Amino acid sequence: MWARLRARDGIRVSRERVPRLMREHALLSPHRARQRRETAHGRHIVTVAPNTMWATDATRITTVQDGKVWLFGVAEHWDAELLGWHVAKSGTRFEAIQAAGMAVRQRFGHLSAGAARGLALRHDHGSDFMSDDFQKRVRFWGMAPSHASVGEPETNGVIERLFRTLKEQVVHGRIFQTIDEVRDAVRAFVVRHNAEWLIEKNGHRSPLDARAAWLGQTFRRAA
Repeated sequence: MWARLRARDGIRVSRERVPRLMREHALLSPHRARQRRETAHGRHIVTVAPNTMWATDATRITTVQDGKVWLFGVAEHWDAELLGWHVAKSGTRFEAIQAAGMAVRQRFGHLSAGAARGLALRHDHGSDFMSDDFQKRVRFWGMAPSHASVGEPETNGVIERLFRTLKEQVVHGRIFQTIDEVRDAVRAFVVRHNAEWLIEKNGHRSPLDARAAWLGQTFRRAA
């Protein structure tokens, strides 16, 4: 909100005042406070260029009629763009492959061998991602696995933070009746997040705006 007031509306206000006023008027998204260890994980999770490292993970969302459903996602480390996603009743390795495949097709235009060659894929040690089927498929696309540290979810922090934002915006405080309602909500969030969400590491630009600026600078240097 502070970035939107400053960048889009031209309103200059203290960064601390915005959350304080929102807290006083009960406008903050609900979230759970977690105690974290002070030790640094020592991993670099922000890259200097796109298509260097992606991250994938899964989370669950509760529905009334279909119970808990799974959301698999793939995020770009560089600008936090949500590249691929898949909502399914079961959370198996095949659903994880679906989300990764969407990301590869969306970014490179095809799913043939070596489509994403040279790209690292960060994931945790969950059975879906460590399975032979998943590992063979991502290697077929040319990606190398990058394992997040055991017990330290911050080493997969890009996709973890994106899931937190998604839940704060479209899940917490809402009752989903069916899995189709979850799919519709996720689809709308992805479009809005990638096109409009202002992210600090992007210079308070959306992922798509940050990518467009990077491409423009790259083309100018090449010329």
